Amino acid sequence: MRKLPHVFLLCTLTISAYTPAIQADDNYTSQVAEKFTRGTANLFTGLGEVPKNIVNASEKTNAVVGSTGGLIMGTLDTLGRTASGIFDILSSPLPTESLIQPEYVWQDFKQPTSYGAAYID
Repeated sequence: MRKLPHVFLLCTLTISAYTPAIQADDNYTSQVAEKFTRGTANLFTGLGEVPKNIVNASEKTNAVVGSTGGLIMGTLDTLGRTASGIFDILSSPLPTESLIQPEYVWQDFKQPTSYGAAYID
């Protein structure tokens, strides 16, 4: 009965020393850091979607329709990019692809923002 705490401690230390295959990868820390950085950038630069959408919508139509439609779409994309940033920060220990394309608001400014394409094959 006296050895039970020692056996329990030994089992606990053995289990805590286990490293899953995903963490054994040399690239794991860089993937986690990249996802955390992407999430932080998207969290704080989500407002950049508003002028991006206004410019893109104005080029496709005219200035009046583009500014109104771009403001609405930009606001929705701001919410989406900010939510994606929060999700990336909270799930950064699990390295996955970005939920949003382009990954950052300043990448490929003419490309419309899309969501979820990373998981569709």
